[in-house]
Amino acid sequence: MLRKDYLTRMIEEMTEAVGAMLGMRKAQKNEQAIEKLDGLLKRNFRMSEQMLRSLPPGELIGLFRQRGGVDAESLQLVARMLQESGEIRANMGQEREAAADRIKALHLYLHAALNGGSRELVDYPDRIAELSAQLERYKLPADEEKLTMLYEEREGRHVRAEDAMYRMLGASPENDKDALEEGRMFYARLSALSDEALQSGGLTREELQEGIEALEDEE
Repeated sequence: MLRKDYLTRMIEEMTEAVGAMLGMRKAQKNEQAIEKLDGLLKRNFRMSEQMLRSLPPGELIGLFRQRGGVDAESLQLVARMLQESGEIRANMGQEREAAADRIKALHLYLHAALNGGSRELVDYPDRIAELSAQLERYKLPADEEKLTMLYEEREGRHVRAEDAMYRMLGASPENDKDALEEGRMFYARLSALSDEALQSGGLTREELQEGIEALEDEE
């Protein structure tokens, strides 16, 4: 109960702050929006806006490790703050910095989603869809594409998962054994599904076999 009350209060504060930051962005008061974001992070997560933006995704996730896994709820809220940081940077015309924030936010959302995150907390399916659309013209790192593959697979969208798998391979070093093994395991999991389950995700058994053979040609 205490945990739920704590999260509820934090979400209420963040919702109000995000609304205020939106108003600041519209008024071109971007520096004030950054200060608002910095204060919110320091109060709730004991980190600064600079720290949030400088730490790589793996280190940020490490800050929320707990026995038996990760604090997925807090991770989702941090991802929401990173997403807002990306909006502020884009409003300032800093497209490279905005993209970096958005890629990192996507990573955290995906990791949280795959590790017990709450769909209701920040509506992560919509957040992931928003960020994916904003980042469509960018070539994402292999780690983000791997997480996207696993997420789309879990959601039953097998064609999208397969697309992410090939993007993962394309973003990995040539003949990367780990990436190829991820691809093989992906197809092995799909092969264990029924024809109906495959078709509900947009794949036929024949198309699956074609994909398996195409992956073998990559080796």
